[in-house]
Amino acid sequence: MKNDYRLYLGIALFFSFACSFFSSIPIEPQPMTPEFAPQEEAQALPEIEISSTSLPVAVTTEKDGILSVFDREGYTLQQVNIPGVSYADENNLHILSILPHDNSGLPVLYYSFEQNNSLLISHNGQISTLLSVPEFSGMVGAPGKAVLAYTRVEYADVNLISHLYAGTISALPTAAPVYTENNTEGWGLVAVAVDVEAEMPVGIWYSKRPWGIGGDIVFDPRRTLSYIDLRTGTNSQYLGAEANPSAISTDGKWLAYTNDEGAVAGTGSMAIRNIETGVGLSYPLQNAVDQRGAGEASFSPNNQYLAWMEGSGFQMADIPNFHSVVRVGNLNGNIIAEFADTAFVAASGLNTVARVEPVGWFDDNTLAVMARGEAWNDAVLLMIDIPSQNVRFLAQGVFVGFIYP
Repeated sequence: MKNDYRLYLGIALFFSFACSFFSSIPIEPQPMTPEFAPQEEAQALPEIEISSTSLPVAVTTEKDGILSVFDREGYTLQQVNIPGVSYADENNLHILSILPHDNSGLPVLYYSFEQNNSLLISHNGQISTLLSVPEFSGMVGAPGKAVLAYTRVEYADVNLISHLYAGTISALPTAAPVYTENNTEGWGLVAVAVDVEAEMPVGIWYSKRPWGIGGDIVFDPRRTLSYIDLRTGTNSQYLGAEANPSAISTDGKWLAYTNDEGAVAGTGSMAIRNIETGVGLSYPLQNAVDQRGAGEASFSPNNQYLAWMEGSGFQMADIPNFHSVVRVGNLNGNIIAEFADTAFVAASGLNTVARVEPVGWFDDNTLAVMARGEAWNDAVLLMIDIPSQNVRFLAQGVFVGFIYP
């Protein structure tokens, strides 16, 4: 079983040198201008368009190269072939539109290593190539829109050079990078979110992750959080090296992150911070043997709750003893619900739930979670009604995104 887990995301070697490096205190937004003229202070963030993305109406999963669309009752609405998809998740796949109101198919952009390291579009049964990206390292799209940001990395001697791109689907094939960083310590850029105004990208949230590591990873080991305002060229840092950014609220006012200050790197507690006021708080970890920290956070649409996962034990031990728990808290710091992995076995239909994590919200009271079985790709989606804490089955497959009206 241990070999089924994401070896390429391993973190053991990373932890051995990271403890001393990730020790800075939380910082207020500070301008960084690696390619732009210096700014005295961070610029105001743009307003985020949320009219079409306030509440999702469907969810998508991938299984055996087929993307399926389910409504919140679990009925299949559409299926889309995505042949050659390298790894189905939100870093490698993006839904390019809202839910079609006619019989047209849902356009899907995805990365395929098999197909010449390319970004492909599947639409109405046709597969086309958007562009070839041999050094592709991940992407993120604006929900329900044909707008995304992606990164690619390359080595120059011992330095790692990252290029960050953003644009509409029509503009990306000829787009130049909006930001390039030359890192001497092996850290690559990763796009976290893209802000949109009038169907055009106006800003990019990005972080950094160590490149080429291996071991028993629980959470994507990202560090710092910065924002590039594409209208002004201002590049501002909002979280320091003690922070692993996990979520940005729909209205762009709250950040959720793992706070490793004073902890072994990768084992910190979940924390939130209001971008406008700078006020924040932390949620103490559950008591656990072999604590592995917190991550995979998600804000409810109106910022009523935050859901996240905490882990303990090891996935790649000779006898794996990893366990996960989904926790839900309000933004005052109170824990209102907790769901151990064993609580999902009956509803999931899996023999064993090896890992469970929140993936997002249908509304402020309805949380979607993904449970994985002994095999990594043996995954199902479930829904939790927060007031009653009732858990029910939703769909089979690996979560890849929500669909909006």
